[in-house]
Amino acid sequence: MAIQVDGIKPLLSHYDIQPEYTEEISRKAIKIYTNTGTFVLKKLSRKFNPTFADLLSHLDQQRYTSYVPIKKNRHQQFISQNSNEYFYLMPWLPNETDDEIDARHQYLFKEVAKLHSRTEKEIKLNGQEVEKHYEAITKHWEETKAYYETFVDQCEQRLYLSPFELQAVTYFIEVSRAIDFSKKKLKEWSEEMAEKEKTRIVLNHGKISAHHFLYDENNAGYLTNFERAKYASPIDDFLLFLNHTGKTYPNQCNDCVNWFYTYQKSYPYTKGEILLFLSYLAYPDRICRIIKNYVHNDNTQSELERNKQLLKAYWHFKNIEYIVMKISEIEEKKKMQEESSG
Repeated sequence: MAIQVDGIKPLLSHYDIQPEYTEEISRKAIKIYTNTGTFVLKKLSRKFNPTFADLLSHLDQQRYTSYVPIKKNRHQQFISQNSNEYFYLMPWLPNETDDEIDARHQYLFKEVAKLHSRTEKEIKLNGQEVEKHYEAITKHWEETKAYYETFVDQCEQRLYLSPFELQAVTYFIEVSRAIDFSKKKLKEWSEEMAEKEKTRIVLNHGKISAHHFLYDENNAGYLTNFERAKYASPIDDFLLFLNHTGKTYPNQCNDCVNWFYTYQKSYPYTKGEILLFLSYLAYPDRICRIIKNYVHNDNTQSELERNKQLLKAYWHFKNIEYIVMKISEIEEKKKMQEESSG
């Protein structure tokens, strides 16, 4: 449900501001004009991390200031409740810039690298986490591949295939190879990490996007929308970004590869992180989930709609495959250069 303007007046009183007029930005955000400045009131989604505001308060301590701050209410709280919904208030940034898409993303990922660098923490490994993770993920991927293969075998025994089944059979070889590639990189990751006693985690933004990178009147950029922020491996932010970016028509995104290495220049992944990143990124999860849903007789959608979903999942798979192959080629060349110079 969209924010009801009349319903938020009591909420705004918690911030000691009187709105002169308001402007709806989206279903979850309202721009508020006051005599003390312009603000944005944002309604939180149900999936928000309840500790995200506390995480933001730690950023200043880590010498990271390129984020849009949240205004505290009169109770010195970052989040306010109104009619069983939760909100936060932040200053309005004009977000007016002449930057092209590429330049905006270059700036964005330099800031993401800085965020990760400033919030890095080391954690100890007990010697079993890596092996347990490797075994669990490998088992899941092997079972998924076997499930898909069984479905294909059943289809090939039929005289006539539905359009969905024909697509699924056609895609199987490529999907199977992608799963094998993911398993190979995961194995290499487990071998790389086998003797490691520690690893690192960083504060991941959780929803990296050019829409969540705003410019002020001086053309300085600031990250916003930390609602899904959490501490995790540095690879998480880019995995989410690329998987989201890949949900489009067939597209060989060389810009995505360039943006990845813009980040790497400022905060390079370790060897183990690169291997795990490629393993996770290459895994064709979306196609495999659609196949399972089809087999489980999910009749909530028509055959045509499911065909569309499978085709879009295949486009996504191919878009991601291109990025994986380009990064793999670059990393292999770097490895060969290091070996020859060593």
